[in-house]
Amino acid sequence: MSRSLDNDILSNLKSEDPTKVYRDISSILNHPPGDGLLEIELLGSSHPLEAGVHFLQDENAIAIPKLRLVQAFFVAREILSKHLLKPSSSPKRETVEATSVILLMDPEHLTAANIRKKAIVAQLQTGTLPTRVLQEERQLVDSLLTSRLHRHTKSPTLWSHRRWLIQSLGSLQSADRIRSDLINVVMVAAERHPRNYYAWSHARWLLDVSSSDASFPPLFYKTVVGDVKTWCFKHHDDISGWTFLQWILVRIQDVEQRQQECSLILRDTLNIVQSFHWTNTSVWNFLQMLVVREFVGRDDFESFLHINDFLSSSSTEDGGGSSASRTLARARQWAAQHRQAS
Repeated sequence: MSRSLDNDILSNLKSEDPTKVYRDISSILNHPPGDGLLEIELLGSSHPLEAGVHFLQDENAIAIPKLRLVQAFFVAREILSKHLLKPSSSPKRETVEATSVILLMDPEHLTAANIRKKAIVAQLQTGTLPTRVLQEERQLVDSLLTSRLHRHTKSPTLWSHRRWLIQSLGSLQSADRIRSDLINVVMVAAERHPRNYYAWSHARWLLDVSSSDASFPPLFYKTVVGDVKTWCFKHHDDISGWTFLQWILVRIQDVEQRQQECSLILRDTLNIVQSFHWTNTSVWNFLQMLVVREFVGRDDFESFLHINDFLSSSSTEDGGGSSASRTLARARQWAAQHRQAS
């Protein structure tokens, strides 16, 4: 949500007791129903709620009016200010719960994120089971990252906080857990906010962490390649997804397996490109980079040229001046030049 407040919200800030509003919103954020992620959405003034109702809930999906969140935020900020005036070695539970409301209002509030880290460290030092503490924190952070909250899905502060949580878990991360993170957190956030650099950077970091673990299954990267390919086919104009797919293909260490995967990805992509007449820069940048590497053979390169010709012929009615025509021409010229050079 935007940091700016419109006149309608400013004029209605005292329409209800803000403390009651804060308690209700804080409660649902800090004590969600079940172990699943919350699906949070903010409502504008076009969706007013009756007096005394501060959010709508359907199982794990909650919708909070922007007015109510602002009211709760001012109470939470007051609680945080009191803590900062007399900071203790371990933040009180009341302060920690207030930071959840603050981060929902402002995902770049570094002080709120750091207080949550400090509280977790204090809990772990008392001997509290680390898995439970860290998983509860990750549930909130992942809810913020994957909900329909435009600024949160691309928040460097939240992604950094998530990385700190995973580092704190240490060896508790498994291949299944990392794959789940990619599918249910990274890819969802990337869908909510296209070209999400921070989400895909987090994915790279996750896989870099896993690559140093000899216990990971040999086919792990192959499985993840399939997951990413599926995502890219659903979001074919998102260059960040295709760039990540190219990056992860190179990570396959076994040469024969890498060649097989690259050929398979190329053929599948060319087939769907031909079927749906995809001529956007994102997918053709991926294709041109793939065919110039040593991972695909001459037959695959000929298929690339053939489908490029096929799509180019359907774009000649404008004299070759359209964006599609230029994209196809650049891809063919660049691929032919660099494959010959290699």
